[in-house]
Amino acid sequence: MRILVVYRGLPWPIWEGYHLRILHLFRRLRERHAVHLLSLLHEEGQDRHLPELEAEGLFASIQTFRLPPRSRCRQLLDNLRGGGAESFRAQWPGFRSRLQEAAQETVERTGAGVAYVFDPWADLWWGAVKPLPTLLDVCDCRTLYYERKLERGGLGPRERLRTRQLRARFRRIETTLLGEYPLATVVSPADREALLRLRPGCRVEVVPNGVDLEMFAPLPETPEEPGHLVMFGNMDFEPNVDAAVRFAREMLPRVRERHPEARFTVLGSNPLPEVRALEEIPGVAVTGLVPELRPWLQRAVMLAAPMRLGAGLKNKVLEALAMEKAVVTSPSAVEALHPEVARHVVLADPEDPAAFAAAVSAVLDDEAERRRRARAGRQAVAQHHSWEAAARRYEELLAGLAGAQ
Repeated sequence: MRILVVYRGLPWPIWEGYHLRILHLFRRLRERHAVHLLSLLHEEGQDRHLPELEAEGLFASIQTFRLPPRSRCRQLLDNLRGGGAESFRAQWPGFRSRLQEAAQETVERTGAGVAYVFDPWADLWWGAVKPLPTLLDVCDCRTLYYERKLERGGLGPRERLRTRQLRARFRRIETTLLGEYPLATVVSPADREALLRLRPGCRVEVVPNGVDLEMFAPLPETPEEPGHLVMFGNMDFEPNVDAAVRFAREMLPRVRERHPEARFTVLGSNPLPEVRALEEIPGVAVTGLVPELRPWLQRAVMLAAPMRLGAGLKNKVLEALAMEKAVVTSPSAVEALHPEVARHVVLADPEDPAAFAAAVSAVLDDEAERRRRARAGRQAVAQHHSWEAAARRYEELLAGLAGAQ
């Protein structure tokens, strides 16, 4: 097959969440198929990583297409109205025809017979032209994300109003898009169920993320540091920010009452001011982006992640388990994991700081059980969450679309 991948932005560097899915899937599919990338650049500087991505040789060709700036007035009006897909597209008058020309040129140049579009943001443009049979990878259902945020409560009046607007917008957008595609994919059963509630009868397949077992392998020559807890991820992403701040401010002090040696390191790119401010708390360090994550994970004894927001599959849980680290997190963070993997994770209520801190302390108390659970976790991840299996499933789905022309 010749496959065209359409992505909003540029899928690099590899350690950022959504980039992982694209890069790991198509790194494997390129071995048997010609994979071409059409990158829809929507922010200044997004192409700075283009030489690095080209050097990786992941794609047979890469074409970038810069989205024009949109009118601030149109954007404000659309936000207030909570418009759907067509309303969003209308903010770029005349853009559809220009993208149509670029898409057609790309298809003719590459000979692509099927397309993969990553997430509704990319589709908001691509869906207006769609010159090929196309699979839409929704990945995480945004409607479900905002529904859960509202259900959790604790929002101020302005934030609650904005969240309700976003829920209404994505309910319209996702409902529309599901009717425009023959096939969509998501990472978890919960996301699939949410999409089917929006549009009963549409075809949605679950293809969970994997983990790179070679990249995230234990480093036995690097010793663990007693009491060292970590949280990692993009630290400008609201679910990660919420979890890091909540653990550092409300849970770590309770853990340190039983384990004075306990300390908490927050790892990840673009830490917001509220994350940076955590360094004022005894026992907390904030690194920002680190050159390599593995040594930091190896020195830790545990991932502590009281995730309250979000949907989908948490890559951080898979990666920590692959490194043979104990994981204490919330039930929602493991709902997309295979049950044999999830049973090796310690679950605690992120809304109850005392209970979550007690669960972390209990894991620190019993080193033998912690190590047993960590070893079993890696074995289960290797068996049930491989990128090879995910790539094979996408190969089947894309081949079915291409053959149905």
